[in-house]
Amino acid sequence: MSYGMYVCRFVDGQPTPLHEAAIRDVLGPVTVGGMPATGLPEPWDLEAEEGGGAEVYGDALGLTFNRFSPGQILDRVAELARRTGAAVIPLGCPAILTSEADRRHLPESLRAEVIVVAPEALTGRAIQLLISPRPEPRRRPALPQFPYHPNPVATGSVAPSDTPCACCGQERGWVYTGPLYAADAPDSGICPYCVAFGKAAERHDATFADGIEGDVPEDVVTTILRRTPGFLAWQSPTWLTHCGDGAEFLGLAGAKELEKYPDAVDHLRQRWPDDRFYDFLASLDKDDQPTAYLFRCRVCATHLAYADFT
Repeated sequence: MSYGMYVCRFVDGQPTPLHEAAIRDVLGPVTVGGMPATGLPEPWDLEAEEGGGAEVYGDALGLTFNRFSPGQILDRVAELARRTGAAVIPLGCPAILTSEADRRHLPESLRAEVIVVAPEALTGRAIQLLISPRPEPRRRPALPQFPYHPNPVATGSVAPSDTPCACCGQERGWVYTGPLYAADAPDSGICPYCVAFGKAAERHDATFADGIEGDVPEDVVTTILRRTPGFLAWQSPTWLTHCGDGAEFLGLAGAKELEKYPDAVDHLRQRWPDDRFYDFLASLDKDDQPTAYLFRCRVCATHLAYADFT
């Protein structure tokens, strides 16, 4: 590695000398040409038995390691930090400390971003992992627009995946995770693009919801059943409608989530018209049964809900 790393100890924001004896004990065995009888070389090279090395500059007030190698050289850096209580400060990375209490002693510019590693865990390998560049998260392509299921990732019906689609054979970055109603369809692995474009429904004569409640035009039925990601329910999922159109599915809901949607509670009460409704409402759980399924009318924005359990 060609960038620098500093090993310094601070008290009240100011550098304070490292124990020179510790520096000599730890770095002496890998110092090219050996340590002088007194003091420290200026500058000097390190070379470990496995061939790694580093250039070292500085003195007891702080050491800079340039062009350092992973492996035994970083093991020496970790040992030096453990023995002296120094901070390891890789260029462009947060300071590494062995005690949270030492954060307040750092210069103010270093205090915000600190990584604390217990002394027994501070090894060369640990330093290597902390300073290694992290791969950028994959930027996945934009999903198709689903007018009746506007955010299928948030509802859990679509998830990231690097596996090729079971329908089109392409690796799309996403996979549909909801139900599929067909005689010969694969159990999983269809991409949301094959859902949106109708390819999966056509190939497998499949639908993604079990039914629609209410009268809506035939093109709406086709879009919801054959071109819209469905959702998992305790029983067969039903798609709600309102104002002559299919409603948007917003996700699962429990009693807590429904507190924000009194119109959905009113709609739910119409479906449970007896004295036990409020007990039932209180028992709804987003992550367990019974569960409510929350929708919103695409025309008037009224929230709707139904609930089920096994």
